Amino acid sequence: MYANTPTTGRVLSCQTLPGDYHLLRLTTELAADLQPGHALRIADADWPVLQTTPEQGWVDCLRRGVSAPDADAVVPVAGPVGQPFELTAATARALLLADDDGLASAVFLARALRGWQPRVKPFALFELTPPLPFRPQPSRIMTPGLPAGVIAALPLLEDWKIPSRIACRHDEQPGCFIGAVTELAAGWLGISQGVADVTIFASGGDQLLAMARNLADVWQLACQLRPIPLR
Repeated sequence: MYANTPTTGRVLSCQTLPGDYHLLRLTTELAADLQPGHALRIADADWPVLQTTPEQGWVDCLRRGVSAPDADAVVPVAGPVGQPFELTAATARALLLADDDGLASAVFLARALRGWQPRVKPFALFELTPPLPFRPQPSRIMTPGLPAGVIAALPLLEDWKIPSRIACRHDEQPGCFIGAVTELAAGWLGISQGVADVTIFASGGDQLLAMARNLADVWQLACQLRPIPLR
């Protein structure tokens, strides 16, 4: 879905991060319409939304593998792109799964769930390809059911007191799990005191979404799968 009227935005900043990621901040009148799972089409490329501040009229987007506009550039903007997560369907515990392309949407979702009522306890697992766009830190949040030594966490979520872990399928990285993110998820589900109150929220590419769907089927869990449009 796109806004009916084409709009423009001004790029406030663009930061290049490891892994060929770009963190883009721009002003847009669409800021108030954006929800977790949405992207914006900016200068003919789709950028997943990381956060939005409607009161100030700007949005942060994060994407890898695409050229970013220069700071102060005025660019065409359309959106929202994609289907947002249905936060009203969240249960007491939320298992967030994301790959490189779904990273921004998962962080946006975690941000939204922090203050959600009735209360939701998120647990975020990321399957990422090094080099990572951030420096992982050892988690201070005890999370049963995970292999010893798997302690690498996303710093921003640590600040929010949301547990997270990172899987790198083929590359050994300090504190990260070597393998599929759903293997970590299955370990956590296996020691949980019942899982009927867990909803899976998955964002990313086809492989990640297929694994999340299979995990939900095996454990008979509610799930929301959101492909990330990357034009």
